[in-house]
Amino acid sequence: MSHSYTVWVVAGPAGCGKTTVAEFLSKELHAPYVEGDSLHSAENIHKMSIGIALTDEDREPWLKKIVPETFHAIKAQSKVEGQHYGIVTCSALKKKYRDAIRASIRELRDRYGVSVGVRFLFLSMDEEVLLERVRGRQGHYMKESMVASQLRIQELPTVSELDSAYLNVTHKTPDEVNKLAMEAVRSLP
Repeated sequence: MSHSYTVWVVAGPAGCGKTTVAEFLSKELHAPYVEGDSLHSAENIHKMSIGIALTDEDREPWLKKIVPETFHAIKAQSKVEGQHYGIVTCSALKKKYRDAIRASIRELRDRYGVSVGVRFLFLSMDEEVLLERVRGRQGHYMKESMVASQLRIQELPTVSELDSAYLNVTHKTPDEVNKLAMEAVRSLP
């Protein structure tokens, strides 16, 4: 048996609960967790903190880091053969962003000759709830004005994205959301 790696991307707009779900999955799967926001450049963080939405060009280098950084976190933790998981948060709002993440998987396979897969858990909820949650955050650079811009560009996963699960988590408790997330993890091939 050899090593096999799966990167779980917990995706969705600001305030949907990505971090809560990612921390839960990390604990349940004994998997390293990478906070995707920490991979943004200082320029991107500055833009968002003053209410400027990122362009596709701004996001491109960030998206290219998501899987490799998570893969390296998994490798650092996995000393035995078998299936290994890593969890990362990333908004992945557009299909082309998810496609860029998928492309980075191919680069890792080619570079390291390992089996690496990616799966997406896309969390969504009503705008009013997102705004309320973002307003209540302390010390986070993502402001409530950015929620509307994220929702404008958001493209929910389509049925052709077989590696993705869509979870509408509006009016769900954190425990209910975590349960749905774990069910999705178990059900995606």
